[in-house]
Amino acid sequence: MEQLHKRATQYQSTVSGEESKMTVNQLPSVKDENEFYEQLVSEYRSAAAPTITESNRSVLLRKKVKDVKNQEERDPTDLKPYNSFSERLNFDLTSDDITEIISKITKVSKAKWSSIGKFQIEVPILKSTTSPHDNDYNKQPPETVKSTDLQIMDVKMSLAANVAYPLSALQIEILQIANNYLDLYYPQRTHANAEEIRYVYCLHAVNHMLKTRALILRNNEKIAGLVKYPNQPLCDVAIPDSLRDQGLKRMKALILLPFRESALKTVQIMASLLFPKQKGQNATPPIAKYDRFLNDFSGNTIYFPKTNPKPFDYEQTFSGNTDDNFKLGIRFTKKSMSLYTDISGSDILIASPLALRMMINDKDQDYDFLNSIELLIIDQAELFIAQNWENLLYVLDHLHLQPQKLPDTNCQRVRQYCLSGTSRFYRQTLFFSSHELPEFRGLFNNKCHNYQGKVRIINQIARGDISNVLTPIEQVFQRIDCSSVETAFDDRFQHFVGHILPECSKSGLSHCLLYVPSYFDYVRLRNHFKNEMINFVQISEYTKKEKISRARDIFFHSGAPFLLYSERAHFFRRTRIKGIRHLIFYQPPNFPNFYSDLINLMLEVNQNPRDGLQDVMSVKVFYSKFDTLSLSNIVGNENASKLALGTNDSYLFSNKK
Repeated sequence: MEQLHKRATQYQSTVSGEESKMTVNQLPSVKDENEFYEQLVSEYRSAAAPTITESNRSVLLRKKVKDVKNQEERDPTDLKPYNSFSERLNFDLTSDDITEIISKITKVSKAKWSSIGKFQIEVPILKSTTSPHDNDYNKQPPETVKSTDLQIMDVKMSLAANVAYPLSALQIEILQIANNYLDLYYPQRTHANAEEIRYVYCLHAVNHMLKTRALILRNNEKIAGLVKYPNQPLCDVAIPDSLRDQGLKRMKALILLPFRESALKTVQIMASLLFPKQKGQNATPPIAKYDRFLNDFSGNTIYFPKTNPKPFDYEQTFSGNTDDNFKLGIRFTKKSMSLYTDISGSDILIASPLALRMMINDKDQDYDFLNSIELLIIDQAELFIAQNWENLLYVLDHLHLQPQKLPDTNCQRVRQYCLSGTSRFYRQTLFFSSHELPEFRGLFNNKCHNYQGKVRIINQIARGDISNVLTPIEQVFQRIDCSSVETAFDDRFQHFVGHILPECSKSGLSHCLLYVPSYFDYVRLRNHFKNEMINFVQISEYTKKEKISRARDIFFHSGAPFLLYSERAHFFRRTRIKGIRHLIFYQPPNFPNFYSDLINLMLEVNQNPRDGLQDVMSVKVFYSKFDTLSLSNIVGNENASKLALGTNDSYLFSNKK
């Protein structure tokens, strides 16, 4: 153990020793990479990992034989669609079924489509005598070039006629999964495919609401026929269970977005699907309070300098109105769409996690509208990490809770699962992010309990962001031993201040930037630097512009050897810091492109030629086994798993020629 700590505390500008200097080709091999990742993610689950017993194997085998037989008997020319909407909500879960879902006893299969690539389907093994529809995902979804193609997928005819054809392969494949009401985790959202994805989930959300409304109107007519005499109150009419079509509240869909600009684009897509522009028609769609909406959700674009321009992804992220405190209720009627409707009377709510958390904590308002959510869409999840991830978790923890007030809905028409408090098992979640993080995987595993199952994209990352590094420099990855997720923060801090920081002081390290992804770690390190009287400057997201300029100047001219830099400061400002000779990543960045961004700031053009340190440069990354998903975004899945399982503490990557 002493020898292990001795190796871990060695800090040099380059790694010394035969044992530590390992190139990518020398990394140890991993027998089963997928098994390793599943074992790693299980650390973030509150329940035990799913297991398949011998009795379950026999059940799966009988079910598989039955499915094959049904496929052989099915007429391939039969184009009658499977009505996933009605069959999903009419399926009654038993207590045994709920136990199986909570225990995560699942049937796991894998498939591959042309656009989304490889994905994993995880379906709970239910004990009911009947089971929901089972789809064959090994078959590539057909092209969608006309309205009849969408009608086969049970999309409303009036909506299918307004879709912009043809849909791309990515849109077709995502819609196929969404239309079958499975949960979806898609961690490959980019600025290039962002609008394609937005178009698909808007189409799915509007289609779900139109089908919900059509079902209620049909049942209203049936209930009207049950009235035996004039002026008979509906509460006195005995309504059969087959006509249960509502939740405790009207709202059915919740869309969580980071900025007002995202909400603006979402509403405009919904408007185009419901009210397509005709020749000679006014440009403003027939939507109530649409002008007020444009005034509130457009404009306020931040200034992008022409000289020293910001990176492309920064301009794409922060274009438009970037206010993160908003909520917008939307209600659909027969021929109109109303905005700014009362929350309790809205069909869809588009909001930011911050605004919803403030509403939940407001004692003068109730949040019962979150009780009967059937469709949850979370887009641009990586931006919630930079804002406040706790806000999103707080909102999800308040879904499907017992109502605070007696609902005004006729309980004879409320679905049984809403009355029994099992609504969360009937909620579909669509989760989109730009990359994988443990927080995302943990949310998908622990907060999504759809009884019809879930789909997760499992494409492997071959190279990672390390391939974008331009500065010719050796990059050392050093592992920190952590016993658990709960103690990882303390273990990392104790290792850094007990071993790394003293070595930095002894070696006289200068022009060292310490990059800290977590703000809590940032505050902890800042307080330690102050208590130990260490000369440093700091830049966080709360630092004023004048102090940022002063800190940069002091650091560049060797006035302070350390610059403490938070990840959120880099996310919101992308400050171009010059004079970096030594770069320490306290933890792998949550945003993989920040890795190459910061190392590329160490190019010779950004250095101070008078500091006398031209030949002394280093990059060091500290990580634990719980950072493997973040490492994968930087060095690729294969190398990340090797770094986590390797026998050595330090590994060297180099792009020097």
